[in-house]
Amino acid sequence: MKKVLLAVLVIFIATAVYAGDKVDPLSSTSQAVRDKTYKIFGTPQVQFDISGEFSARGYYWDNAALKSDDTVTNSYYQGYIDLFPKLKVGNTTLITKIEMVDQSPWAKFDSSIGDTNKSELFDASYDKYSSSKNDNISLERAYIHHDFNENLFTEVGLMDGQWWGTTFSDNQAPKWRVKFQGKTPYGAIGALVEKIAETGNSTVEDSEKDDYDAYALYGVTKVGDLTIEPLFFYHVDSAFYRPGVVTSAATSQSFSALDNGNNGVKVLYIALASKGKIGPLGMEAELGYISRDAKDISFTWTTPAGTNQMPAFDNDWKEYGAYLNLWNDMDFGRIGGKLAYGSYDEDGGLKIMTGPTSFVYSGAGFDFRQDFKSNIILGDEIALGSGSSNEDLTGMTFIQPYIKGVKLGIDNLTGSASFGYIMSNQKDNKFEDLDAWEVDLGVQYKLSDNLLYKVDGGYASIGVDKDWEASWGGDSPDPIMLLKHEILFTF
Repeated sequence: MKKVLLAVLVIFIATAVYAGDKVDPLSSTSQAVRDKTYKIFGTPQVQFDISGEFSARGYYWDNAALKSDDTVTNSYYQGYIDLFPKLKVGNTTLITKIEMVDQSPWAKFDSSIGDTNKSELFDASYDKYSSSKNDNISLERAYIHHDFNENLFTEVGLMDGQWWGTTFSDNQAPKWRVKFQGKTPYGAIGALVEKIAETGNSTVEDSEKDDYDAYALYGVTKVGDLTIEPLFFYHVDSAFYRPGVVTSAATSQSFSALDNGNNGVKVLYIALASKGKIGPLGMEAELGYISRDAKDISFTWTTPAGTNQMPAFDNDWKEYGAYLNLWNDMDFGRIGGKLAYGSYDEDGGLKIMTGPTSFVYSGAGFDFRQDFKSNIILGDEIALGSGSSNEDLTGMTFIQPYIKGVKLGIDNLTGSASFGYIMSNQKDNKFEDLDAWEVDLGVQYKLSDNLLYKVDGGYASIGVDKDWEASWGGDSPDPIMLLKHEILFTF
């Protein structure tokens, strides 16, 4: 059925739409915000717009598993196709995103060996091509945007979420929302409600109290050459159902607050972002504050001897993050520097049993998250930091001078380079007193207005505290190297 729908879509586009503007793959950011208007069947009341991109990438790694000896090299391929169709009638626009083959098409031959961090980095078995891996067409966005007038609009449906201000602490992902936004003499203000999980049951009284909902207020104004962008986001995860959390090689725990009540985990996220210019310098910055309050979390502890129901627990903790990027655009390219900070609380997180009556807390750090891409190895790919679900550097301080868009003397050929230094803010785990550095180099060549080829390479080194060397296999990891290339077509 998915293939049929795709074929219909392709035929519809091919027969109804004529070519639009070029889209620069070097400067394009969010495909969905592109504003190109196409005619469809010559009907002026209906406008159809489509944009998108195709990517094919190859990776070559040395020591991606962070081994201190007996390092391994491995390589793999990835790619995706994203389409962003829009249909507009009057003041109402239907906005969608269709994502295809956004994963590796190589299936594991040995299914007993799993991936880590949802990537292909740690495959220890050989892979074989699987056509079924390519059969993954998903509708990632589907919402309407309606303009009541020039000052007020609403959006309803599956839209972009988990982003604000800069890319710091962002992971743009689909979220079901109802949003209103309006203009005032002082700037834009908005509010939204988000449905994350639905547990209501028509036969169970008060089951709606276990829903997972979120609410937000936000605004954007400008002072001089700088924007001021505050965000207040409140999550209520009353069920907090987390089954099968692995805590060691032979044990796991399952957490739940499914009690038809208002217990669970409540999260307050406050962000303040700013972008613009300070004199001759370009600037973007963001502050983040997260308060988490867990109440009456029940959990089971599973060991080789059996499953044990443990007493419920409470815990609360705070996380802090800060980011600053300053740059100057020169004749030869851009030169700049980044500074980012993420706090760590060793007493934060969930209760992890270490014995029949002993426990520790998992610890919690501020995650720079997927969209930030601190550097290509330790940030974007490895996501250095404690916790299996972190997406970028977590609980770290990061300093990075960089240059980008450097003209290399050949038309359409530019280069980039950066040096990142990382210091851990974590305690009571193997990341305590860790420091690391990484050098990244890249070149980009525009084959045409819409087609870009780029090559990136990185070299990283990690130094660990002697008291924690045993947790790293007896010594600090050997250096890590990555070479990757990509061809990107945007339209």
